[in-house]
Amino acid sequence: MIPYTPERIRIVLVEPENPINVGTVMRAMKNMGFGELYLVHPAEMDMQKTQISAHRTDDMLQNLHICDSLDEALTGVHESYGFSARTRSETWATLDMESAVGRAIDIVRNDQQVAYVFGRERTGLTNDELLRCTCRVHIETSSYSSLNLAQAVLLAVYATFRQSKSAEDAPAPRPVAQIDNHLPTSVPATIDAQRRLVERIESMLVDISYFKSQAPNSAMHRIQNILMRADLHDDEIQLLMGICAEVSNYARLIERGIRPPKIQANGKLKT
Repeated sequence: MIPYTPERIRIVLVEPENPINVGTVMRAMKNMGFGELYLVHPAEMDMQKTQISAHRTDDMLQNLHICDSLDEALTGVHESYGFSARTRSETWATLDMESAVGRAIDIVRNDQQVAYVFGRERTGLTNDELLRCTCRVHIETSSYSSLNLAQAVLLAVYATFRQSKSAEDAPAPRPVAQIDNHLPTSVPATIDAQRRLVERIESMLVDISYFKSQAPNSAMHRIQNILMRADLHDDEIQLLMGICAEVSNYARLIERGIRPPKIQANGKLKT
């Protein structure tokens, strides 16, 4: 493991509208040692106005990342956490903030990238945007759970700062033996690689007519949850992508009346 560094945790704001809010986020981040801020399709705004609330954060303004999509903002990220207080109709893998922060710190110490994703000031994250996140993170509050954007970011970065300091001061725990069957040369899959796999699985399911009606189907949401829990590495992503491609190719051959020979995993022809 490597030492914790906040540079490996990026803060992602989806479609922010108010430069004062963005400035307050910058100030909170800098207070806690964070510097990587990504704005996804922000509204037209005078970014210099962020400095009204962001005291002495010109360096962050110069280092600001503007992205056209959430997928672009998550490029190179291994795990992303979508902060959301809204009740959802779908079942989402959910962590409380303290647990999510502890996991993020561990991931950073394994030399990987993490993103904290926050939604719009008024409506938060959409379900489609949450699908791009490893899990949903819930910040516990009283029955009144309306945090504004800057408050939510401040709580997240402060909890991360505090837990990282506690971990540094605590005695090193005894290593726990891990069962790891990944290839030594493989690396953990990024969020964008997992997204491409989900898209390829959906394309395959269309090719084999899995979806039986035009009504919305929760299968892809459930598949996404399964894959997020699976700790996939890059070679496993390639294997699954290849399987999906072969299934799609087989479906197209069947449509043309061609039935290829069926060869079993042991190399023998299935009769």
